[in-house]
Amino acid sequence: MSTASESLDGSTPREGRAFPRGPSWGDATWTDLAGAGLGRRGEKTRVVALLPAGAVEAHGPHLPLVTDVVIASAAAEAALPGLRRLALRPTLLPPLPYAAAPFAAGFPGTISVRPATVAALLADVAASLERQGAAALVVVNAHLDPAHLASIRDAARAHGGAMPVIHPDLTEPRWARRLTDEFRSGACHAGRYETSVVMAAAPELVREEVRRGLPANPASLSRAIRAGMSTFEEAGVEEAYCGDPAAATGEEGAKTVEALGRIVVETVAERLGGGEGA
Repeated sequence: MSTASESLDGSTPREGRAFPRGPSWGDATWTDLAGAGLGRRGEKTRVVALLPAGAVEAHGPHLPLVTDVVIASAAAEAALPGLRRLALRPTLLPPLPYAAAPFAAGFPGTISVRPATVAALLADVAASLERQGAAALVVVNAHLDPAHLASIRDAARAHGGAMPVIHPDLTEPRWARRLTDEFRSGACHAGRYETSVVMAAAPELVREEVRRGLPANPASLSRAIRAGMSTFEEAGVEEAYCGDPAAATGEEGAKTVEALGRIVVETVAERLGGGEGA
């Protein structure tokens, strides 16, 4: 993950033009973004705004509540070089941590909001970006609760403007095939898949002693969803994790982050044109 200061085009910035963790919208001043062409009436830019989206939700006894935000942020950062190769100017919006999370609502710490609230917020963000001349809003989402996925789709429909709202949906088979066996099994909430990514992206947040002692839980959330279940408890995910967190490694997580970044780049390329760029 990038720690060097960069400008929106990826070059080393002059003093006063820094984006401390990659090109960050939140760390910028308004003059930084004006310098990238944003805000000029009627002028379109090559600025693509990436919004990492997750949830505040129980992720076993070993991972933080913001696990999905960590994963989405890592994926968005991994996409930056490929997006620049598409002649775009990507920038990272402050993450969206709140989502519909009804599956985990029975666990302390989970904050679940109405899907309509998320959809309305995303549509408003998109409208604001379009008024400023952004080329696209890219929702880099790592929270796969069906209610939340529906809110992202609803937001894209509600926006209705010429600027696209792009969502690399990891539940699409073509993208799921790029990810790990555990991800495809559906037994991957706070399991090996997600734990590996957090170990790579934010290892200080993993409760290592707890993680190493957790038994594997083969309960598949995707099968539970197809069967009409609506909570972790119904699905056999009594401790808010499934899969095999004890088998997680930082090396696997780094490879997964790279794959997630490529998925973002290819999805954007399909909507805005250009080569794969990854």
